Amino acid sequence: MRALARIAAIAIAGATLYYAGLVNSIVQTDPARPGATWVVIAIGAALAGRGDAATSARRIGWHRAAWGFVSLMALVGMSWFWDLPRQKSFDWTPYHNDAIALNECAARLLVDGRDPYRDLDLFACYGRLQIGPDRTTPLRRGLFAGDVIYPTDDELDAAWAVRSSGQGTNEEFVWRPSYPALSIIPLVPFAILGWDTNYLYLACLVAAMGLVLARAPGGLRPFVLTGLLGAASIVAFTVGGSADLLYALPLVAAWLWRERRWSALVLGAAIATKQVAWLVAPFYLITVVSDRGWREGGRRLLIACAVFAATNLPFVLWDWRSWLLGVLTPVVEPMFPRGAGLVFLATSGGLPLLPAVAYTALEVGTYAVCLVAAWRLRRTNPELGAVVAVVPLFFGWRSLFSYFFLLPLFALAAVARMPLGDVVPERAGSLGALTLFASPSRGA
Repeated sequence: MRALARIAAIAIAGATLYYAGLVNSIVQTDPARPGATWVVIAIGAALAGRGDAATSARRIGWHRAAWGFVSLMALVGMSWFWDLPRQKSFDWTPYHNDAIALNECAARLLVDGRDPYRDLDLFACYGRLQIGPDRTTPLRRGLFAGDVIYPTDDELDAAWAVRSSGQGTNEEFVWRPSYPALSIIPLVPFAILGWDTNYLYLACLVAAMGLVLARAPGGLRPFVLTGLLGAASIVAFTVGGSADLLYALPLVAAWLWRERRWSALVLGAAIATKQVAWLVAPFYLITVVSDRGWREGGRRLLIACAVFAATNLPFVLWDWRSWLLGVLTPVVEPMFPRGAGLVFLATSGGLPLLPAVAYTALEVGTYAVCLVAAWRLRRTNPELGAVVAVVPLFFGWRSLFSYFFLLPLFALAAVARMPLGDVVPERAGSLGALTLFASPSRGA
């Protein structure tokens, strides 16, 4: 059955992303180690994987083996949930990256009635959180102007020591919150109560998974849940520390129920949270225009933009320049090449590094191709946009692994909408499908 084959293929892609993410972090920490090529190949394969074929009798053995692997990886995914309260490594901190750290400090400034896009003090923030420059985003200027690839740990520490002591102006580290306002506002209660914001991100993941299950046909739900957990990158890197679920939850809701006009509200919430959602919005609008016409597409766009404006306007009125510089940080600041996409072959794999404009041209060109493909296939493959929207990021100057680890979640949201029919457990079992959450032999 095509639905079961697609779920298994997506879960295997998610498991591939999980191991690619582990190798990616190892190679970035120790560039002398090999592995960059395998990371790029693995992520490229995960982006290209489809799993459309129907399951024939001769393929049942392979299908059963695939589902056996998915079920095994689902146990790995469950272990991440189970072990969450006990994750304490020698350098453990809830502030795994600057997105989490800066957004929490920004929320604390909001509680004090101050503008986070203008008033955030990076060194005071990190001093209070007891973290250092390894959890920052360095920039190619100031003390790092001569670096081509990425500053070493020693260079980061040396620059941090100079700037944190008040010598000169901080030019080397991103200090503004670099996302729209809804990446900060939901954290205000956590800042007031002193709670770990990572539990909010984990709750968003659980809610997003619940929405996918709610939209899937009843008989497929045990297999979808096994697939969600088997795509281990989703859970592992959320538990490992990621604020991306704040935009992923409303984006999943918008995609799952895009036939409803209210979905434009949650799409607006997604684009008001993180810029990655901006890439998905045109694909959402393509499907709306295809099903309901240009006028309805225009209404949805206005609704989404109104949500973005309403949530960000207070900060624009507060200090429009500071807000704009914050939101456009990924574009206007001189970032180092970094990521797990094509650029990784140059930063860690031995290939020559192209000018930044070359990667930008590849990224923009690929995005244009994806838009054209989604438009031409809008009636036969309306769910295509949920996956291909992030493909262009693979070719960017900044192709961070965080752009890709949620890909299986969006792909399974697309599958949940597909008219692939339901399945009874006995039929699924006869096709070789396995699940941790139902027994095909018992019909439950």
